[in-house]
Amino acid sequence: MLDGILEKSKKPILILAGFLLVAILINFAVLEVFNQKSSYRAVHSLVGIIMLMGFVCTFSSKDTSRFKILLLFLVSLIPCYLGTVFSDFDIKLFGIGSHRNPVFHSGIIFFILLLVARRLTSFLPAVIISAFGLGLGSHLVWDLFDHADVRWIPGGTLDSLWLGVNGLLCILLARAFLNSRLKKV
Repeated sequence: MLDGILEKSKKPILILAGFLLVAILINFAVLEVFNQKSSYRAVHSLVGIIMLMGFVCTFSSKDTSRFKILLLFLVSLIPCYLGTVFSDFDIKLFGIGSHRNPVFHSGIIFFILLLVARRLTSFLPAVIISAFGLGLGSHLVWDLFDHADVRWIPGGTLDSLWLGVNGLLCILLARAFLNSRLKKV
């Protein structure tokens, strides 16, 4: 019985290992393009790429060609990476003492982008904005697991709530926004 379970699980495990290898290789390439050396940056972007892979797969169906799915992934890659970087932009603007302030470690910029873009019917801007939101959401969710301290928000529970709600809203709204534009195409 155990042999049967192991035999059935080999293929999915190999597929997941292949996807992880692809994500790691893409992550190294993206980090190299943007000249990023930080291990924290590498982890954030890897989490974003893995989430992007899963995100793109949610749009696949038997009617969708593999080429379209691959194209969706490739177009989404850089905006997703930029979303993973955005939250740390506060370090460049205000210094490390203001890192993880609630303005940059929230979905505010993504929510504003969604408000501006709601009138757009074109698919490409929807992909770019959704991918950015997914990257931003992945950063916030990863910070949640990293027990990040959000400035000006007292205590660990409220920090976690802030990061979790904002991260999940970014991910869910990115999916809903892109899905709404897919229906119009």
